[in-house]
Amino acid sequence: MAVNSRIDGHPLPCGRLVEDVFDDVETGRTDAHSAECEHCATARRSLHQLTEATRLLVEDPAEPPPGLLDRVMAAVRAELRRGAALPLPAQLGPAEVSEQAVAVVLRYAADSVAGVWARSCRIAAEPARPGTVRIRMSLSLRYGSGPVEPLVAEVRRRVSTALSGQVGLTAHTVDLELVDIWPYERRWSRT
Repeated sequence: MAVNSRIDGHPLPCGRLVEDVFDDVETGRTDAHSAECEHCATARRSLHQLTEATRLLVEDPAEPPPGLLDRVMAAVRAELRRGAALPLPAQLGPAEVSEQAVAVVLRYAADSVAGVWARSCRIAAEPARPGTVRIRMSLSLRYGSGPVEPLVAEVRRRVSTALSGQVGLTAHTVDLELVDIWPYERRWSRT
């Protein structure tokens, strides 16, 4: 067996480094060991697949749709705005709270349900009913969290409770929309 000149790398069970097998693939070299070794053969096949996948990605002519940056920046700016002010009930005094602040409270309440992540939240005052709002929230659920209906019902309950208990407003409607399912515990930012 040849002695590897590299000190670091990814050794195969046979003692060769993956990096050496890659060098052999790139140059087309083959020696007696690599011709017979099942570990080197497996590494070569994997490296050929990786090379082909990389080539396909490089050759992919896909371009981002026109205006993508403008749409992303508009969404970012919309999230940063304070939002319209919602008047609080008279018993709380002459005060207002921003829709954005209420949305943060409600998203946090939805996120407290295991396996649920609130993606967006929109609040609109009910003009005919002071102190009452309509809520539209989109949700992402973790695959395997359980049946959807009980999860959504729990989100609706916690959102309504947070709205009345922490903000002092009442929910006229809480519309929830499932927009995504994620397969594991990873969470993404809302940006």
